[in-house]
Amino acid sequence: MFMTPDRYRKLLGEYDALIFHARAISDRLVGRTLERKFHSYSDAIYTKLICHGISLRKLSPSLDPEQATELWDLASGCAVARALIEAYDALAYIGVHQVAPEEREFRMLLWELHDQQRRLTMLNKIGSVDPRVAEINERVVELSAKLTANAVYSKVSKEIRGKVARGEAPPIHLSQRDLNAASGINHEYYIAATMFLSQYVHTYPLSLHQLMHFRAGEPGALHLSSMPLQYSMPFLAKAIEGMVGIFPEGKVEPSGEVSRVLRSWLVIAENGVTYA
Repeated sequence: MFMTPDRYRKLLGEYDALIFHARAISDRLVGRTLERKFHSYSDAIYTKLICHGISLRKLSPSLDPEQATELWDLASGCAVARALIEAYDALAYIGVHQVAPEEREFRMLLWELHDQQRRLTMLNKIGSVDPRVAEINERVVELSAKLTANAVYSKVSKEIRGKVARGEAPPIHLSQRDLNAASGINHEYYIAATMFLSQYVHTYPLSLHQLMHFRAGEPGALHLSSMPLQYSMPFLAKAIEGMVGIFPEGKVEPSGEVSRVLRSWLVIAENGVTYA
């Protein structure tokens, strides 16, 4: 559908409603004791996701006549939107998915091993002589032993086990398709969204050809500028839903309008745009 200024302003209004509601949930959880490790991770990931959401809003055209000289930075908007989607993936994997205790522990161990192995790789690449390298090495050995002893480890793919052994533990052991299925995300929609946004993240020809004809204020430019917002909103809605699932005490009763907006973007997240 052609993106008119009025339709774009309506989109901004829905986006603002989601961000405001997401922040209200976060505010309600301030000061709460986070007793479990995955709760702490979930809280940090959700905060990161909201920050991406706020930054994306600032990068998006306002259509305010008083801001006639504002920068229409489509590429940066796409990069932030891509980061927001990846933040949702992490939130779902670490906190939202309902898994058995041994798998929750497995995911935490894999997550932390990925961190320590990455630190070690980067330090080795620069030839660091920092004495903490030895501590990280010890931590890698400790985490690797705990991970391989976990009951879930023997059930993961040979590829994942090989990466762990080579010092290349991934942060997530599921394929993107399996992760999306567990998260209730339409896989084809996910691929379309991340493929579009990644053209700008990686400076690929498709994005350059579009940017070469991009003129701020023109209808075509407004349509492209709306895409990072539109692709982010289903994942923002899923994050809101997921965070309340992790922290029921953080639930903020949405207004009728916010409920409508949430439902409409959750439908897209779960069924894609071809859903009738």
